Amino acid sequence: MIPSAPRLSGANRIMTSVAASQHAFPSGAATVLVASGYAPADGVIAAGLAFHLQAPLLYVDPAAAPAAVQAEIARLDPGRVIVIGGPSGVSDGVIGVLRTIVPDVQRFAGVNRYDSSRQALVGLATRIETVYLANGTAFVDSALASAAATTIDRATLLVDGIQPNADVATIDALRRVGASELVIVGGFSTIGQGYEQSLRAAGFTVSRRVASDPYAETVLMAVDQPQSPQRAIIVNPQTTPDLAVASALAAASGQPLFYAVEPCTPDTVAAHIAAARISVTAVGGPEWLGQAVLENRSCSSEKSLRESQLNQAIRDTAARYPGSFTVSVHQLDGLGVTTDVGGGLQREPASMMKIFAAWAALSRIERGTARFDTVLASGIDVGTCMYVMIHASDNYCHADIVHWIGIPQINAMIRGAGFTNTYYGSVPTGTSVLYAGNRTTTNDLVGMVERLEEGTILSRPFADHLLSLMQGQIWRARIASGIPPGVWQASKPGSLWVASGLLQGDTAEVRGPRSSYVLSVIGDDAPSQEAFRAISRTVYEYFNGSFGQAASYPAEQMVTVRATALRTSPGGPMTLVVPAGAAIQVVDANRVWYKVYYGQRELWTIFTDLRNR
Repeated sequence: MIPSAPRLSGANRIMTSVAASQHAFPSGAATVLVASGYAPADGVIAAGLAFHLQAPLLYVDPAAAPAAVQAEIARLDPGRVIVIGGPSGVSDGVIGVLRTIVPDVQRFAGVNRYDSSRQALVGLATRIETVYLANGTAFVDSALASAAATTIDRATLLVDGIQPNADVATIDALRRVGASELVIVGGFSTIGQGYEQSLRAAGFTVSRRVASDPYAETVLMAVDQPQSPQRAIIVNPQTTPDLAVASALAAASGQPLFYAVEPCTPDTVAAHIAAARISVTAVGGPEWLGQAVLENRSCSSEKSLRESQLNQAIRDTAARYPGSFTVSVHQLDGLGVTTDVGGGLQREPASMMKIFAAWAALSRIERGTARFDTVLASGIDVGTCMYVMIHASDNYCHADIVHWIGIPQINAMIRGAGFTNTYYGSVPTGTSVLYAGNRTTTNDLVGMVERLEEGTILSRPFADHLLSLMQGQIWRARIASGIPPGVWQASKPGSLWVASGLLQGDTAEVRGPRSSYVLSVIGDDAPSQEAFRAISRTVYEYFNGSFGQAASYPAEQMVTVRATALRTSPGGPMTLVVPAGAAIQVVDANRVWYKVYYGQRELWTIFTDLRNR
């Protein structure tokens, strides 16, 4: 029977298999297929039998047949049960329990998945003209192969396609069922050209079904089916337990199997389903297939909708606070949602410009034209200056690094990397670049951090070095304080007094449990840090769901690692010694010297005597 429910799912993989059985076989079944819910290959092999046997697939635990499964088998009232897989997947004890419900229990189990698949093929005991072949480790392909076996003269077989030639046992099994036409599902990386040629040499006609991606491949395979479809069976291919259940359901009901992702249906799939005028049955819970999939909303339309929603949510949040804000967001996974509120507007970036300076220095080191221990004009080496420039947002080392590279040269590097709205203003060598007229956009800042995460603007070790510096920096009152405690973040904030008041900014990568993203915010006309925290929460909750108390950080960001001398000025006379473990508030820096509050006093200490709390 063709299922009519928009979603079939249960509390776990076993209950999802029960739900599919209940909806597709309301009047019972003559045969029931059983496999371990933890052996994907066995489930896919079983799915390949579903059409021929008109049987549902039920999962069991390796050492137990759950009560819900036993009840479902009793309801189905089959004449036999066929178990796929050996005792490690379905124990003899489970077989014994099944026999108390249905005396006739058979097992197809070989020495490996390929042997089991051959046994299942030959065990059909009927002539099979067309056999779909898929690699037994490529479940995306093999599930489609199993779902394609929807006529009496078709079946599926899992093969070890990375071998140079088809083995004798595979050729023999194909000949025993009378196969003449073989259809390879998947590309050359799963079943190679040599393997394909060996099948031709053995006398079979061979064709191949391969598309640009797994989603387009489902459309290709759907066209292969002779029946007029009434329902689209959809599953997320990243969940292999649901994959086999969906494949068996598609095969048994003679309906096409399609793949989708959690937030949406890929455009090629959505267009095909819409053109066929069929409804959707999703196999799996909302964490794997969201509401948009049930409504067959394409990924391009869903992405556009979500970008609009997030853009409006950011605008609504910013409107609650004084100040003028530009905001950019790039989602690093999922649909890759990208949105901005004035994100292309050039603004004073304050200390966020230091991300570009650190990148430029690391680019030189990566090319071999400098080293971490290269000494700058100030006498501080590049590696140390880069650290304090990001860690405590030191302005002196920022100027040291920019002048070491040269302002025309660093601007050329920035333009050459594609950041056409970012540049350093011109100031004489040796002077601060803090009020040089630097400009960037939140779009450029997000783009830089995104490319660091991707490893496309620096090779992985150097990109990770900069991200780790940002992860450890100590100013966390903005974006970092608008996300839940314990969530990974790497950020670089900044603030600067300008004519309209205090300008503030922050740029961060945030790795949430459901989705990761990069967020950049610049606010002027005296915005509050609370506004940054609110925007940060809005973006986090949009991608990862609501949460309670946000992370908070102590004013004393650091602690002494040893008995530490505090001084009246950088390198100046020692005033007092504080013990190891003393909490210290850092308020400024002068290269390797950190300005700190200790008690009511404003003093200095060398950065190596401190560590993050």
